[in-house]
Amino acid sequence: MTQSRRMLVLRAVVEDYIRSQEPVGSTTLTKDHDLGVSSATVRNDMAALEDEGYLIQPHTSAGRIPTEKGYRYFVDRLATVVPMSEAQRRGINSFLSGSVNLQDTLQRAARLLAQITGQVAVVAARRWRNRHYGISKSFPYQSTHPVGRRHH
Repeated sequence: MTQSRRMLVLRAVVEDYIRSQEPVGSTTLTKDHDLGVSSATVRNDMAALEDEGYLIQPHTSAGRIPTEKGYRYFVDRLATVVPMSEAQRRGINSFLSGSVNLQDTLQRAARLLAQITGQVAVVAARRWRNRHYGISKSFPYQSTHPVGRRHH
């Protein structure tokens, strides 16, 4: 089993899981992705990725889902950054340019991020040495405290 093929399997699992929010099985992967190997080989790769902590199997008859380690590897090494088109860039600039103050800009940014990703978006700023620093995150947040709203 090659490391590069295993990482292609991981990429396919993460992408499919992000799209469907359902555990991903080997048959689906071999059907929807050009991995060049059988479903049984993909199943073995998925088992190895599970042993390494990149995937988990929620229950025996289910496919696999990414772990935090799997997502982190995907983001750091496997994800492809697609540059924004000029039209997208203009649209974002137009959406944010109507802001009247920092709070309005952050609220608009959170709304836009939530709309684009379909996830909860949290945007915050704090004042530090007369400069504003903003952070945004579009990953699921597990807490008993509400931190943001999902906008459609």
